[in-house]
Amino acid sequence: MIALRRSVVLLVIVGVVLITLFYAVFPTRTFLDQRAAIAESRAELDALLDENDALRSRIHELSQPAEIERLARSEYNLVYPGEEAYAVLPAAPEAVEIPDLWPLNALVSSLSG
Repeated sequence: MIALRRSVVLLVIVGVVLITLFYAVFPTRTFLDQRAAIAESRAELDALLDENDALRSRIHELSQPAEIERLARSEYNLVYPGEEAYAVLPAAPEAVEIPDLWPLNALVSSLSG
């Protein structure tokens, strides 16, 4: 009878431990996962808010006539009526010298005229 009582007490203790694990440890893991997800979302939100602030300041800059004129002149080569626009072309590339070897003899003679 005492052995049966000990086994029942042991079974109850194991049951209580399992129930405690089920109601305490597993939700704690979920809580920690949710807390990490919230921290990640907050970091993403902060980055998006910073980007929004930068875009708002860019919108303000682009609404200024001086900035519009600067962009029109530098990026689109636009000028006011009566003004002339000039473009400076890059230097011509240097001539390529082809060696006078067997597979290139016909090419050199055809290119030289």
